[in-house]
Amino acid sequence: MRHRIPLGRRPAVAVVAVVAVVLAASCGGGSADTQGTSANADCPTPGISPTTAKVGMIFPTSGAAAPQFADFRAGVDARFGVENSKGGVHGRQLTYDWANDDSNPATNLAMATGLIEKSEDFAILQASSVASGSAGYLHKNGIPVVGISAETVWSQNDNMFTWSNYLTDGPAPTTWGTFAKSQGGKKAAVLRIAFSEASAIFAQKVADSLKTAGIDVVYTDQISATGTDPASIVARIKGYGVDVLAGALTVDAFANITAAVNRAQVPLKVSMSPSGYDQAVLTKYGSQLAGTYVFVNVAPFEENLPAHKAFIAGMTSYAPQLQPPTQNVALSGWISADLFIRGLQASGACPTRQSFINGLRQVRDYDAGGLVAPAADMSRYQSASQCYTFLRVNAKGTAFDVQQPAPYCGT
Repeated sequence: MRHRIPLGRRPAVAVVAVVAVVLAASCGGGSADTQGTSANADCPTPGISPTTAKVGMIFPTSGAAAPQFADFRAGVDARFGVENSKGGVHGRQLTYDWANDDSNPATNLAMATGLIEKSEDFAILQASSVASGSAGYLHKNGIPVVGISAETVWSQNDNMFTWSNYLTDGPAPTTWGTFAKSQGGKKAAVLRIAFSEASAIFAQKVADSLKTAGIDVVYTDQISATGTDPASIVARIKGYGVDVLAGALTVDAFANITAAVNRAQVPLKVSMSPSGYDQAVLTKYGSQLAGTYVFVNVAPFEENLPAHKAFIAGMTSYAPQLQPPTQNVALSGWISADLFIRGLQASGACPTRQSFINGLRQVRDYDAGGLVAPAADMSRYQSASQCYTFLRVNAKGTAFDVQQPAPYCGT
């Protein structure tokens, strides 16, 4: 199902008074373009009218990956809302149609096809674990795609834009391995979710990174999404003398494993997860995750940068239903929308899909006002990101402590 939701129209539950002043400084991706304040002449490009620029947005509201991306849309609403309040891009207001891909590759393709061929959207904003379903179709037709990278396909197609690539076809970054080594790690267990290709690929990249750093990966295993007895996993971890626990698990699964590790008094030096940076996670699993390291590819909220303040103000104004607003996936939605805006700015007053791709691919210093550090080079889309900020759940399980240096970079 596809729904067009122009910015400014909200379900009744989300309607609140808009704050008088939205922090505009540093809220975007460093735009140097002067934005038009009047409507432009009509352009022949699909999705571009004299007064609007319309994008299609795909993310799952059902299926296995739905909880992972639930807050993405709120971040997009906030960033588009802020830009529209300033007159839009070249005088055009930003709107979107959205579609649910049900966490299914075939549905992802069907939804993308409908957004492009029926809704005639200019580009695709995407937060999905199955973007590979539509990647071939969108690349063949020269459709810009902007969003969260969760598969290797983001590093394979020049029409797909993200600020951070966890997964590529090239070598794994050394970052995870060197960090674990710096904490004294020697033997690792790497876990993944059964029947998840993305989880399997990421787990392999983490294992490769650990091995490169000189850490022995002595135990690997799959965790059933429907439930695996943590005690049996921990018994093997203890038996192999593991002191590094890593992998690509859901927050629920990782918390259950670490709780069992603590009960068994396994002397881990590092437990490390790519997911879990969320205050709601601490509320639910804080005591179980105490001492765990999470790593993120954006500046954490604990740094309280001007760009964070701009994000919070934008969320308060245009996505007040999300409380608290400091959610990592919402921030990723904000950055995705900001990156799309940067592409529109770079493609001129009468953009085409190709001018968007060409213009954005030439951006070498994308930092979303400081939220992406170090700045991303859009021309290097085939390379894995080497820098992440590590945060440790404190001993009480109530807060995240930023580890220094931040970000921590490998090679």
